[in-house]
Amino acid sequence: MEAQIPPNYKGLNIDRYDGTIDSNEHIYVYKMQMSLDTSEKSVMCRVFPTSLKGGALSWFIRLPPDSAHCFKTLMS
Repeated sequence: MEAQIPPNYKGLNIDRYDGTIDSNEHIYVYKMQMSLDTSEKSVMCRVFPTSLKGGALSWFIRLPPDSAHCFKTLMS
């Protein structure tokens, strides 16, 4: 993804998701945190992997390239 990160982006201030808490809660918190800096879905997709760790990050890394073409698909 070639989304430009906004110059005012400060990074996430949330716990990274590892699969042990409710994924819907993580997505809700992620979206709320990101909305403070941007509403661009392409930026939200690009930053999303930084909100993951452990097994969740391993799962994400194994996704085929370009398998999620929008933020909605990525969240599902």
